[in-house]
Amino acid sequence: MRRRLLTALTVSLLSSPAFAQDDVEALKAQIRALQEQMAKLQEKLKALEEARGGKAVVGAKSSIKIYGKVKLDAIYDTHNMGKDQFITYLPKGAREDRATFNMKDTRLGFIIDGPEVDGWKVTGRIESDFYGKGGDDNGAFRIRLSYINLNNGQGTNVRIGQDYIPIASQMASTLDFLSMGASGNLWDRVPQITVTQTFDGGFGILGTAWKSSATTDGVDMRMPWVGAKAFYKGDLLGTGKPLYLALGGAYRQGSAEVGGVKDDVNDYLVAFEWNVPFNLFFPMGIKGEAYYGQGLTSRDFLVFTPPHYKDGSDVEELETKGGFVQLSMKPFEKVSFNLGAGMNDPDNDGADKAGAYEKNWRAFGNVLYKFAPGVTFGLEIDHQETLYDDGVEHGNRLMASAIYVW
Repeated sequence: MRRRLLTALTVSLLSSPAFAQDDVEALKAQIRALQEQMAKLQEKLKALEEARGGKAVVGAKSSIKIYGKVKLDAIYDTHNMGKDQFITYLPKGAREDRATFNMKDTRLGFIIDGPEVDGWKVTGRIESDFYGKGGDDNGAFRIRLSYINLNNGQGTNVRIGQDYIPIASQMASTLDFLSMGASGNLWDRVPQITVTQTFDGGFGILGTAWKSSATTDGVDMRMPWVGAKAFYKGDLLGTGKPLYLALGGAYRQGSAEVGGVKDDVNDYLVAFEWNVPFNLFFPMGIKGEAYYGQGLTSRDFLVFTPPHYKDGSDVEELETKGGFVQLSMKPFEKVSFNLGAGMNDPDNDGADKAGAYEKNWRAFGNVLYKFAPGVTFGLEIDHQETLYDDGVEHGNRLMASAIYVW
């Protein structure tokens, strides 16, 4: 149609007495150039359509979405809370108050929208922050997430690379970076292979294997963690948000050596998790997890369970139990509240032998104000208590955060 209109317009203009012969030749040249450009554009459009349809994936470029977060934390502690930038467990004796400004939770990420091959959609993700080792107060860049994801569109998902541990996967909504780590919330980001199968009705199962990025002194593990989980995720309550319930576990074995005594150790984890949304005057929700396990040490901010002597000739790792619960409320469009508490409670006899704490307990509350799209201001108070065999340490953290997510 456009070609016929162009031809008719050309004939009309050329037949007009107002055009001299030189003008006619110049116009013909311009028309020929336009026709060549249109032909090239049509070829490019055809190639793009074939690539989007998955028929020309070889050499096709992936689209990349860049995202990130800028975060400033202004912190005042009444006690040494373990670290300047986040809370772990309270060390003995250090009671001096202090103030800290922290920018290390600033993040940068990429989501790669890859091709579809033989019915499998390929995506990738890379995310980093500035909590790497060896940096000064400005931090050092490090990997948070880095994985390849395969999804067949029929409920099967395969994730290969570094992601959050899929057993006990709930996260407390704290402004503090460690999100109740060592105080009832089990989490870490580790290299893994995880296969998830979701069925009709919201039920699903997953199997996973991961290698913890942390080490425990004197422990030589012969195998990675191997785990499984059954879950339900669906709008069972009709709130418009998914209800999530899950029961999972994991196991690994290895050997430990303490003071020249060497013995086999068997580590395990059983965890129940929940996230229940409901409406009571305004949107609310309760989430959390409860766990029981042994040998769950990781970077000092999961559960501190080093190996110890059992009876002078055997070595074992600490058994521990714990969990957290959180209530979330959103009474106004731009204002939300979170209240939570959690604890990690190792076996006291083993904790005393290993020189670890006997219990680490924490409660928090925060308010978040959405100032503008992507911009949030928050205030938080944390109370922490760490029990040792000879007494208890306690302290408070006051925290103000400015967050810009893009």
